[in-house]
Amino acid sequence: MQLKKITDKGKTGNFYVGNSEILIISWNNGTNPDFFAFGESRELQQVDKGYFAIETVGENYRLIEEQLPSNIESYKSTKDGKGNQYFCFYQEGIIHGFDKNAERILEWGADEIGLGHPIYDIDYQFPDFLWLAFPTGQTVAQASISEQKETYKIGDYTWEDKYDPLSYPESLFVKGNFVFIPNMGNNKLFRFDNEAKKLELIETFEKKLWQYEETDLGTFIVTDTGIYEIEK
Repeated sequence: MQLKKITDKGKTGNFYVGNSEILIISWNNGTNPDFFAFGESRELQQVDKGYFAIETVGENYRLIEEQLPSNIESYKSTKDGKGNQYFCFYQEGIIHGFDKNAERILEWGADEIGLGHPIYDIDYQFPDFLWLAFPTGQTVAQASISEQKETYKIGDYTWEDKYDPLSYPESLFVKGNFVFIPNMGNNKLFRFDNEAKKLELIETFEKKLWQYEETDLGTFIVTDTGIYEIEK
């Protein structure tokens, strides 16, 4: 597997898939973050918060941000087939849900799922599910939106430093019936077949693996040294 480095900005974090670009946040020790984007040319351009938020959340991001405890850029989000959006921020442990008009439809506390472990990532799976990443618990879990309860999990919400097969799954990526799970703790990328309930090792990387995602622009990973494109 050949990797082409795009940038060292956003390392040990996440990139965000916009309407036509990949967006990155450089946190600057948590104060005054800088925002960047790249597209087909792979040339990195600095953008402002408004551009970032519209690309990743939508035109109504200000209405949503007003109802969130923290700034919109702190959250990972996902959208279902009806246009509802769901947000999580690991320092809160709450799932916030809004409809396409930015009206709140859900506020689901961490005490109801995850056994106290913070939620680092969230992704929607048709028809009624959210997949959640709990890296400190060495676990990813599927939850029903309508029933607001856990329906499946990989892992046991352990507080131990190491666990098999998952080891600090910082994020996840849903594609159809498959859930891709990158693991920062053991550098492994797994693919979970939700129909067969089968977990398969796809690749073991040399670098610590924070994120994997397939996009219209290409397939990218985040490691401890930067953002890379996987070349075919």
